[in-house]
Amino acid sequence: MAGQLDALMDEARSLGLFKTHGAFEVHCSNCHARLDPMGDCASCGLIGRPEADVAKRGQTDAAGTENLLRTQIARRRAYKPVKAAREPA
Repeated sequence: MAGQLDALMDEARSLGLFKTHGAFEVHCSNCHARLDPMGDCASCGLIGRPEADVAKRGQTDAAGTENLLRTQIARRRAYKPVKAAREPA
């Protein structure tokens, strides 16, 4: 299970999902959507906590951390910026 968590962390890192927000920030720096109470973006998948905090959580709650990473990775893959969506193909 640790190997799977490491693979998910590597994938999240490669997608640039880890970006710590300040405590006062309420909007995502990537897509400008409203952040959830944990600082995560439900639109583009940005994780608003430091990578070290997510890794530490993985030591005590591996299943919950894997679920978080899978969800945020799927959101990032499905995210289409508004400008790109409006441009003709």
